[in-house]
Amino acid sequence: MKKTLCLILILIFILPIHNYISLSATINVREYLEGKFPAIFTIYLASLEELDDDEIEFIDLLEELPEEEQRVYIKEVYEKGFSLELLEKLKSWQKKAEKIFLNVAYPAQEEQMIWNSPLYVFGSTNPSSEMKVTVNNEEVQIFDYRTGNFLTLVEVPEGERLPIIVTASIGKERISIEKTVIYPQVWEKIPVSTLAIHPTRMQPQQHQILTEGDELRVMFQGSPEAEATFQIGDNSNKVFMEELNDSNLPLEGRGIYMGSYTIQEQDIPSLKETMPQTITVTLRRGDKEISRELPGKVSFASDLPLRIIEVTDNRTKMHRVRENSFAFQGSTLGGDGLPTQVLGYYLLPGTIFEVTGIAGEYLRVNLGVEKYLIHKDNVREIKNITKKPFSELSKIGLNETSDKVILRFNTRERIPFLIKDESQQFSLVLYGVKNSDYVEYEGEAPSLQKIKIEPLRKEAPNAVAITMELYQSIVGFDYQWDKTELVISIRKPPEISMHNPLKGQTIVVDAGHGGRDPGAIGPGDIHEKFVVLEISKILASMLEDSGAKVIMTRNEDVYVDLTERIDSAVRHNADLFISIHANGHAVGADAVNYHGHMTIYNYGYNQKLAEIILDKLVEKIGLPRTRAWKRNDLVVLRCPQIPSILVETAFMMHPDDNWYLLQPDYQREFAAAIMDGIIDYFLACNTMTIQSYRGN
Repeated sequence: MKKTLCLILILIFILPIHNYISLSATINVREYLEGKFPAIFTIYLASLEELDDDEIEFIDLLEELPEEEQRVYIKEVYEKGFSLELLEKLKSWQKKAEKIFLNVAYPAQEEQMIWNSPLYVFGSTNPSSEMKVTVNNEEVQIFDYRTGNFLTLVEVPEGERLPIIVTASIGKERISIEKTVIYPQVWEKIPVSTLAIHPTRMQPQQHQILTEGDELRVMFQGSPEAEATFQIGDNSNKVFMEELNDSNLPLEGRGIYMGSYTIQEQDIPSLKETMPQTITVTLRRGDKEISRELPGKVSFASDLPLRIIEVTDNRTKMHRVRENSFAFQGSTLGGDGLPTQVLGYYLLPGTIFEVTGIAGEYLRVNLGVEKYLIHKDNVREIKNITKKPFSELSKIGLNETSDKVILRFNTRERIPFLIKDESQQFSLVLYGVKNSDYVEYEGEAPSLQKIKIEPLRKEAPNAVAITMELYQSIVGFDYQWDKTELVISIRKPPEISMHNPLKGQTIVVDAGHGGRDPGAIGPGDIHEKFVVLEISKILASMLEDSGAKVIMTRNEDVYVDLTERIDSAVRHNADLFISIHANGHAVGADAVNYHGHMTIYNYGYNQKLAEIILDKLVEKIGLPRTRAWKRNDLVVLRCPQIPSILVETAFMMHPDDNWYLLQPDYQREFAAAIMDGIIDYFLACNTMTIQSYRGN
């Protein structure tokens, strides 16, 4: 079949309808087409000079379609010509159209427990503009007739079982699927008329060991408009508690009581630790009184003897305690009601800390005015220590290779430290160290612009902040102990060809999820793990064609451990790690209006990479720009040695996004946008380096 559409077909689009008849009369339209389609479609199909059996079958099937679907197929004939693939696609549509089908992807179970509202309901049915989909008799908010995917939001009252009835109908045919969602009542009001203490809503939940100056905070829910106190052990004085009527907590009703007690010198026995003591809360109104023991107990300990621990696990996380906040419902990390935030990197094995308390399964350590938690299974206790770890910083070694700036801090002890990075600046805070009046610098590093050392007198009496400014962008860093020297290696941008920045670069392409882990659920049978694998394969091929060395963490539907994904990048000293994903919403999110492209990064130096690739996705695909999001908790982004980001190409469950994700042509566009972003990133890093050197 030949596509011989001439200028007259272009004119048809811009002339009024009444002109179609006169124009079509001048074209010798094959008798076979007469009466089958509107005039404009007949003109399209008249470009078939001769009809073979396949083309006749195609036209016969096309006649059975609704007008909107006819437009889609005829447009493809016009743009690309007839093909057997197009005929098979039409046959597939007809097969689906013979009988209405309906798939409800979420709620996924017959009885689904949810913990927020609104509930998103999504799935797929026959692709047709005449199809109507309703949920509980309300038409869905989004329906894509090209794919049959639909999405809508349903408000679910708290404390109810709500039937979710999804119905798809076309003409007189209809099909329904019914599921049930259960939204347990998270917050139960206790009436004023009773005197009661809630059996589970109380903090602390786990055993705490505190020292002088620490604060014990106690919180519980009980009957409103009563007097509340708590008592430690059997003989201590009662501590009055305040009812928080204007609390910032997302809770309804009153009856939330909070009180605190600061541990005094007289509470602590000399050179030992008290036995665990109960915490009892009491509620009183008039002559009535009710008491309850909290699940968490408390012990008091003196500062002596010292308890020193050493980190043993190479993937030990440290969590900063957010003392200005409080979590009431559910147990927090240390069981004390205080929320935490994980640091973005792992602690080094061999690093030593002084234990200042215990919170459940976690050991509490102080770094300046901040408190942190480390899990007890990730450390070992060092015996026979008689003094706190302390050091003096007197010498810093400098060295530079073709790809790194190396600094060696002779701390004499493996003292605690914190790291902060930016695009051209690296900051290190050493704790338990005294700043010397004179610091000796040994060696040289031409890429190092400045080192600034400042004591942190207010935040931490025995700590110094060291800021290192470079002439070029930071594209990674490493940190390790060499005996008692802390060695920091700051990675420099790789050398590139300005004509082909990808040539010779080692790039790890990580297709997210796989195997037993499907990732985000799609409306139909295709889930995240399949889509991102296809995009990753295309990206890998494009990168290789441009001269890059590509390592794929998986090239088939298999499960790969999260740590192995990023570890492979570290082993190969890769120049970049890109993890490809398709997004999903949490229940309660505005899944209808919030969709599009997103990138995620951990360290400050990766923000530029995240922003560049996000901009390229928006430019090339055109879905909404959500955000470049800094997160510390994703395993594949917790190795700072390699520039790395996670790309959420689009939202798997959203019909608009899903259409792009499932189209092979657009899968190539996703890959091309990511590759363009990688190229621009390499160019930007090297441009900044050149400009920095020229400016100095």
